[in-house]
Amino acid sequence: MSTDALRQNMLRMKEIIREMYVFTNQLNLIKNLEATSKIVINLREKKLLNDAIDSLMVQLKILNKSIPELIGDVMFYKKLTVSEGIPEVHKTEAKKELVQIKYRPSINKEKVEITISEKDRREFLENLSKSNLTINQLKNKFSVERPIASFGKPSFYAKTSNKFFRNTSNKLLMKGYLEPLNKDLRRMNSPFVVGTYASMILFTMMLAAIFSILLMVFLLFYKISLGGITPIDEPLLLRFFNIFWVVLAIPIGTGMFMYFYPKSEGRNISAKIDQELPFVAIHMSAIATSGIEPTTIFEIIIKSEEYKNTRLEFRKLLNLINFQGYDLVTALKRVAGSSPSSKLRELLDGLATTITSGGDLHEFLDKHAEGLLFDYRLERERYTKTAETLMDIYISISIAAPMILLMLFIIMGSTGMFFLGLTTEIMAVLIILCLVILNVGFLLFLRLKQPIF
Repeated sequence: MSTDALRQNMLRMKEIIREMYVFTNQLNLIKNLEATSKIVINLREKKLLNDAIDSLMVQLKILNKSIPELIGDVMFYKKLTVSEGIPEVHKTEAKKELVQIKYRPSINKEKVEITISEKDRREFLENLSKSNLTINQLKNKFSVERPIASFGKPSFYAKTSNKFFRNTSNKLLMKGYLEPLNKDLRRMNSPFVVGTYASMILFTMMLAAIFSILLMVFLLFYKISLGGITPIDEPLLLRFFNIFWVVLAIPIGTGMFMYFYPKSEGRNISAKIDQELPFVAIHMSAIATSGIEPTTIFEIIIKSEEYKNTRLEFRKLLNLINFQGYDLVTALKRVAGSSPSSKLRELLDGLATTITSGGDLHEFLDKHAEGLLFDYRLERERYTKTAETLMDIYISISIAAPMILLMLFIIMGSTGMFFLGLTTEIMAVLIILCLVILNVGFLLFLRLKQPIF
């Protein structure tokens, strides 16, 4: 009984120390931000963090006071009594009465059982209630100890795909066929592991195959034209050979799209990171002038809302350090290996080398920021020239061409000549529709190509 109680107390003390470590780091981060930026971050958050640390400290002290009593009850030998010949020199102090308390630290955790003295029970429960309330407020309002990305419960589609194709995807994974796909998924920060995503590809291809078979059966007897759906008047066997490609094209096309989508999305994320990176490096260089710890630099960058894509990579870095126990250099190399951006990989590898060799972090970031900013200026010049070329094309197509066509239609209408039997009014409406589509297409293209910085 005493051994189990001692073990339960030690486990709870370990959990309390872990929570205190998290909250203390959060409080130090806020203080560093205030010291570097000269801005008061949030007084309520600081108060909640201090209250949570104080309450946890009281609980830790109470649990620590119960350890000697619990250890005293653990015996590995039979204690001799006075009747067996050993006189009792003095009486020991009366032992404190111990009581067991069962409670649930949070809604998502199981009940724990601790053993403390009777007189400390009330104080412990008061601090427990206070700390739980404070911690819940911190987690709900200020995202303390919140995961990088909470993907929630597995999707129904992913679970269904695993039921059908989990064994097949595991075999492909064991043979190494899915390694390129795994790298692409990690670079796009996908919530799915490679085995589940492979199962989803196979399951989607199966659904596409069923759909293509039904479509082929329909097309065997009917054809779709501008006049509507009409029956087929050609031989059935000949029709079958003409449309058999549908059964293969739709599933294969669907599978190829899902397989190459992570690579395409990774390139898109890489382009966005490359646009943010010059300003991230300048920001990091400015922070490094204060001489603070390198890990704190990444914590400050994450606090900023300006670098949406680079923040995700830095969050992975801090998760490796805070939750998986990696040192900073190893975490930098691991994140660099999975980053979709080659420029970010160079920055993280350079930081790892600088920290290992004991170099000047500010000087490295300053020089690297200059190079990134030079590349950024060249990229903006190329974008400006591309925009000028598109403007010339747009003027030629949307302004000059319609005017020439309208003049031709007027001449054709005056002479009684019509193109494909269309009147001048119908052609004018078609030209207006084409211009609308053309303008929307140009706006979408420019929007997609426009840099975010």
